[in-house]
Amino acid sequence: MITLRRVIPALCLATSLTGLGVYAATAAPAETAAPAETAPAPSADLGAGPHWHHGHRGGDFGPMGLVLHKLNLTAEQKTQIKAIFAGQKSQFEALHERAKANWQALAATAPNDPGYPALIQTEQTNAATRIALMHQAWKQVYENVLTQAQRDQIPGIAAAAQAARESRVSAWKARHPEPLAN
Repeated sequence: MITLRRVIPALCLATSLTGLGVYAATAAPAETAAPAETAPAPSADLGAGPHWHHGHRGGDFGPMGLVLHKLNLTAEQKTQIKAIFAGQKSQFEALHERAKANWQALAATAPNDPGYPALIQTEQTNAATRIALMHQAWKQVYENVLTQAQRDQIPGIAAAAQAARESRVSAWKARHPEPLAN
């Protein structure tokens, strides 16, 4: 069963990844550099690596942590990225607390309650605020920390990740055929 609790985070993630991809595509020159043939080893410093948890790939840096660890960042770049996210930590924590309170209120409110639409609107506002905060942070990383060569690698990394995702979905669907409708 598809629930609002699953749809909203998925929608937020898809929107932020699409926005970053569009931004990278419009900011990159017409000819992009070919991706490196060998990927560097995952860096635990950026939260991505063998200790991933289901649904939280990329660690502290969200899904973009996967991209970051493939960019072969210098120690200085890693420090700058951590500083950018540390500067926004209080905003993210406050937003998380507001969202948590709203989720609890949504769980305790019937859909036919007169206050339910306002709770949904608050949920949408919280999601939009989170997307805006993430976009602001990643824009700072993209413009102020990454080199042009690293920026040029992002579309290739994102395309490879999308192809891998589609491959996993296809394999899963092959193993789990839909039941026949009567």
